[in-house]
Amino acid sequence: MYDTLFLDRDGVINKKLEGRYVTNFSEFAFIKGSVQAIINLKSIFNKILIVTNQQGVGKKIMSVEDLHLIHSMMEDAISSDVKYIDKIYFCSHLDSDCCNCRKPDIGMLLQAKNDFPDLNVSNSFLVGDSESDIQAGIKFGLKTIKVSDNYTLSNWTNSII
Repeated sequence: MYDTLFLDRDGVINKKLEGRYVTNFSEFAFIKGSVQAIINLKSIFNKILIVTNQQGVGKKIMSVEDLHLIHSMMEDAISSDVKYIDKIYFCSHLDSDCCNCRKPDIGMLLQAKNDFPDLNVSNSFLVGDSESDIQAGIKFGLKTIKVSDNYTLSNWTNSII
């Protein structure tokens, strides 16, 4: 059994919208196989945590409440009766804000460690689709997996289970 799986959201769980942000759930489209992958991964990870940069909030394209609603609906779409995602962390700061929570910095990962003190970093993974995801995971000491359109979360899941 592995300890914690950190997942980026856009490009890992849902399809990225080129040049814009997912601002409501009607724009949120799961990547094929990602829901089943999360369900399967929960059987081999103690915790699944999402760590996602969401500067659409900082740009005032959407509100924090909009983002919470998207995440709530995403979790319900995965399963309305079983909790597969233990917690969702997001950074709403702009890239230009130079905050410590926006990946590639590790503020969200540190917050997770604070929230879950027993988190075993050396037995945990981060799956992301961008260099900033992977850089954050490496800085924090996680094993990292970079996914792309050709190598999705479901492909990676099938290789580990």
